[in-house]
Amino acid sequence: SIKPILVYTPLFERGYTPDSIVKDTAIENGPVNSPNVYSGSITLRYAVKTSKNTIAWKYFEEMGYDTCIDYLLKMGFTNIVKDDYTPAMSIGGMTYGASTYEMAYAFSTLENQGVFRNPTCIKRIEDSFGNVVLENGKNETGSVKIYDANATLMMTDTMKDVLISGTGKNYNIDNAICAAKTGTTNDNKDSWLVGYSKYYTTAVW
Repeated sequence: SIKPILVYTPLFERGYTPDSIVKDTAIENGPVNSPNVYSGSITLRYAVKTSKNTIAWKYFEEMGYDTCIDYLLKMGFTNIVKDDYTPAMSIGGMTYGASTYEMAYAFSTLENQGVFRNPTCIKRIEDSFGNVVLENGKNETGSVKIYDANATLMMTDTMKDVLISGTGKNYNIDNAICAAKTGTTNDNKDSWLVGYSKYYTTAVW
């Protein structure tokens, strides 16, 4: 589920689109797809929808570990260590992983057209007369531009397909337009779903 924020949105910033054609082929000493199928020439939209490990791996290496991981560091991911600067990072192979909290506010950055805001549960507190008791400016004061807005719009449009006909089709809802990305580890020991609508961003492990 880390692929959109680590690989694909940065790729969309570099001239690629959801309809760009990429090659899904086996990589020597690289990852396998789940299931173990290679589809040849496919669109990036299809690669995201079917969660192709090979494509994420290939373009993570092409853009560079430092380039891609820097996006996560700017959004406050705290458990990234030196040993994570390997191709396995592109498909979630991290030493200590990421929290649902970190994943949720990173995905909310996509919905917010690339602007990261410090997460907070409280925006304002008023008393029963409407007087402001607390005004929490944390959201606004911590805003940082992470992604190009056009890249995030393409990413959102691409992830809608994940819920319509992709790996997350069992989790789509009827009363809102949503975008999401699933994630699993070997033997389904871990399962993730991270996604958002206009109103909410949710990360489930």
